[in-house]
Amino acid sequence: MRLYSIKISFLILGLLTITCGVQAQQVTPADTLRLLANPQRAAHTFVHWQMKGHERLELAATTMLSVPELTEEERIERAKQLLRVLDSRGLLIEFDRIPSDPAFEDSLSGLHQFILFNSLPQIYLEKQGNLWLFSRASVEAIPDIYRSTFSIFVDVVLDNMPGSWHKEWLGLAVWQYLALFLWLLSGLVIRKVAEFILETYVHKLTKKTETQWDDYLVESAKKPVSFILMLLFFKVSSTNLMFSVNINFYLNWLLDILLSFSFVWLFYGLVNVITGFLSDITSKTKSQLDEQLVPLLGKTLKVFVVVVGVLFIVQNSGYNVASVLAGLGIGGLAVALAARDTLANFFGSVTIFLDKPFQIGHWVNINGQEGIVEEVGFRTTRIRTFYNSVISVPNSTIANTAVDNLGMRQYRRVLTRLNLTYNTPPEQLEAFVEAIKGLVRSNPKMRQDFMEVHFNEFGSHSLDILIYVFLKVPTWSEELQEKHNFFMEILKAAKEVGVEFAFPTQTLHIDSFHKDTPREAGERKTDEELVSTVWMYGPHGDPKRKGGPRLMRDGKEINF
Repeated sequence: MRLYSIKISFLILGLLTITCGVQAQQVTPADTLRLLANPQRAAHTFVHWQMKGHERLELAATTMLSVPELTEEERIERAKQLLRVLDSRGLLIEFDRIPSDPAFEDSLSGLHQFILFNSLPQIYLEKQGNLWLFSRASVEAIPDIYRSTFSIFVDVVLDNMPGSWHKEWLGLAVWQYLALFLWLLSGLVIRKVAEFILETYVHKLTKKTETQWDDYLVESAKKPVSFILMLLFFKVSSTNLMFSVNINFYLNWLLDILLSFSFVWLFYGLVNVITGFLSDITSKTKSQLDEQLVPLLGKTLKVFVVVVGVLFIVQNSGYNVASVLAGLGIGGLAVALAARDTLANFFGSVTIFLDKPFQIGHWVNINGQEGIVEEVGFRTTRIRTFYNSVISVPNSTIANTAVDNLGMRQYRRVLTRLNLTYNTPPEQLEAFVEAIKGLVRSNPKMRQDFMEVHFNEFGSHSLDILIYVFLKVPTWSEELQEKHNFFMEILKAAKEVGVEFAFPTQTLHIDSFHKDTPREAGERKTDEELVSTVWMYGPHGDPKRKGGPRLMRDGKEINF
């Protein structure tokens, strides 16, 4: 059966060669069968016999025998056009990647076909009899592909160009140097024109709107968008330079990398637009939680854009991203162990956001670190101290420690003690206490439903008055100012009442010399006078002291 098919192939090939002129007759059926025995040999025949130094176009044209009605000249022209398309698009044929099995079948379709490039699926090799040829559909599509790759203007210019312009120097023709200069100049002009249009006309339109986010958008996208347009022009028009396949391969690779970088640049800038837009919205709300969320969201989006951009660039560079990610997964455990503190701080930031122990601008005290919260990041929370330094507290520490949020106080406490001299009369002491209570009641910035102002203690050198009141002020500066006003009024009241503040002193009284009789302390009273005094301070006496005291003498209670 195989011998029968070989005979049919030779018969078809013989009929084709009869119709192809004198030059085609020089290619024997045995040569054709050898040159087109498998996909790899067919691709090699197509490329090798069009190279300078061993150029035999009739052999390269045998790969186009799937369309027998074409003349040899037409097949040669199709082969030249296809090679020029592949070269201009930087599609380098890698022979090691092409199968050498004569019976090769496509894994998806099950047909004897092989597509050379995924980016050009119209061109593929197909087994016809015992020969591997470019399919009929591929050969018929070559003129259209060629026309979409090269401008008609370029063909006209090259056909009418003097022969001296085709002379090569350092691997490029003279006309290619001139075309390269004009190509680069045109791209730069396109970039500048795009920037001018966006900045002059589009920006004027956005300024007429009431919103600010569109202004941010134009300002952020101006440079990356113009750069992308320049690169797209280079990408589309680079084929007209007709560089060699190696130059075009690396040129296309470079343009793809730059395009990927440009889109990362664009989306990275759009993150600032999004955060600016959200900041405008959150600044109009009463809650500060959303203002705390915006910077965190912005950082997350930027990290996401950079990571996806890097993966996209790696993919466009020809590397398998799946294998890269698999390699990262193998080392994920080691990375997790090494970065456990970082992960703990990240989850600490999530805890801060969910539990809301404080907000931006609150006065907090965390493990003795006191100040105003400025920023909550992924790893640390930054606190501006009152001596204007910045402390970075790990979020894991905040999540596992007590947070004293002084910024959420409804009232600010004033706690102090006033020391009066021991010679202060009781009437003046009582009047002074009542005057302080009056100061509290008359101050609208003090809490009225709770206050404690009392003669509180007999000190070692003074009579002590306890003042325990609260201020209704939102900031520390107002607290200091109101405390100042309150203390100044107390000083004025002390002067009006006539009391004197004590300071730590020791008074030495020489009671008597050793030869003299000791001085009697106090004034001697009779039992009747003592009983009367005690009764007066009892529950039925004038002072109306509830549960009055009992007087004891020699271990016995004196009856009233």
